[in-house]
Amino acid sequence: MDVQICEIYDSSYLNIISALFQDLDLPQLIDRLVPVDPQCQTRTSDAVKLILLDILSGRQALVHLERWAHEIDLSKLIRPGLKPSWFNDDALARHLDRLYEADIHKVISTCLIHIYRKEGLPLQAFHADTTDKTVYGAYESVSSEALRITHGYNRHHRWQKQIGFGLIGNEDGIPFYGDVHDGNLPDKTWNPQVLSRVHEQLKQAKIEDEWIYVADSAAMTKDTLAQTKAANAFLITRGPSSLRIVKAALAEADVQPDPAWSDSFSLAEKNGAAYRVWETASTYEGHPVRLIVVESSALDQRKGKTLEKERVKEAELLREEQARWERHPFSCREDAEQALASLKASLRPRFHRVKAAVEEIVRPKKRRGRPKKGVEPEVETLYLLRLDVEFHQQAWEQARRKASRFVLVTTVPKEWKGRTMDAREILKLYKGQISVEMNFSFLKDPFFIDEIYVKKPERVAVLGYLFLLALAIYRVFQRRVRPFITPERPLKGAGGRKLTRPTGQAIFQLFRYVKVVLLELPDGRIQRALGKPLTYEQRRILQGLGMDESIYV
Repeated sequence: MDVQICEIYDSSYLNIISALFQDLDLPQLIDRLVPVDPQCQTRTSDAVKLILLDILSGRQALVHLERWAHEIDLSKLIRPGLKPSWFNDDALARHLDRLYEADIHKVISTCLIHIYRKEGLPLQAFHADTTDKTVYGAYESVSSEALRITHGYNRHHRWQKQIGFGLIGNEDGIPFYGDVHDGNLPDKTWNPQVLSRVHEQLKQAKIEDEWIYVADSAAMTKDTLAQTKAANAFLITRGPSSLRIVKAALAEADVQPDPAWSDSFSLAEKNGAAYRVWETASTYEGHPVRLIVVESSALDQRKGKTLEKERVKEAELLREEQARWERHPFSCREDAEQALASLKASLRPRFHRVKAAVEEIVRPKKRRGRPKKGVEPEVETLYLLRLDVEFHQQAWEQARRKASRFVLVTTVPKEWKGRTMDAREILKLYKGQISVEMNFSFLKDPFFIDEIYVKKPERVAVLGYLFLLALAIYRVFQRRVRPFITPERPLKGAGGRKLTRPTGQAIFQLFRYVKVVLLELPDGRIQRALGKPLTYEQRRILQGLGMDESIYV
């Protein structure tokens, strides 16, 4: 009897995600938080794992998961003995309901803390921000405590039906805290609320150490400062330009001599912006704060466009003034002098030097008809306002320099946990805010997070939290891979590109065509084999993750 081919699976990178999910001990943790129902053929951890694999492989609606389960190596990816028909949409809906009843926020928060401990991640500085997700369904619930899917303005000021995501994570983008909240909850309300929740989360995990909370300018409120102190934390945020103390700091920085500023430095390894900093102190709502004025060589794109528009508009206005006064001469010098004084008082150009003067001209006096032959033409003396306009390069550069300044507000002491927390270090921590913002690109990527096809707000909330858990696993995967990929030993990506700091998706692409063949041996046993041997780069990645091809076969 010959060996028979039973199935061929496009396993791709799913086996890596499955092995990582197992290595993080998440199935056991979820089954402890959401006890197994003896009457149910599947566990909640099985449903969660299948949904996470679906999210990370290009998400589809839950109603199609049963069909998709027939197409994947379910016994290897989830656990032996499972049947695809057990993951129909009704069964998955029941698991979503059970997760909600078990307090989905607590379940995911416990998982995130567990991941931090498992990975040995420091709990010192966290970056926080919120984003929104557009939804289109008519979601109904009888519970007043359910997630309020309501209309609100998104980040682009568009009125839409939406839910909100809140994230707090480290510099690698790994979420430590996440929530799914009402669609119109403002950041100024969310910040103090979330500080209180994170503090409780840390206390439950028996972590009483001080930590740093980094957030955008919406955190600059009395309530957030008070709650930061109550949560045993310190705040780093960007000061809104409308605040009095921020205006005062910028004005004071304007008159500082160059030696008062720090030497120019860069935070990036190459092609990065150069910074100079100057620091002062103040109080806000009774809280002492440090104010760090930062000057960047990279002008914000929007501010740059605004300045350029002002310059062009000013140049056009001056050209119009030039033409206007040249068309209207004065008959007496006194009137011309008065007009000149009035013009000088009204013209206050920012980016041009204007020299205005009264010019006397003598010209033939215009008469009606043809002049008589041999008669000397009569002349008249007129007075013109001449404007000499010159672009003021120094003023332009100074305006750009001022526009490139912003103020960081912090309560972090200058010495903290044996570290010098000078202005440069505060700026470096604030610039790490990009890590949480990069997570929003994941949450808005239709490959991972597509439309939400469920009926109840409670299930929308559960799916939202599972998106956050998928994000955490994706970031852990990326963090584990990057240390052994260096400029000296880059990874050869798709198309032969050299990757020194690859994203998770770039690594996923390398495993896109991995296939597993399910074989039936002559004695009836089932055996798995790879469709073709793994490449050097694929084996290198698995080795770096502490895995080998056994995760497939």
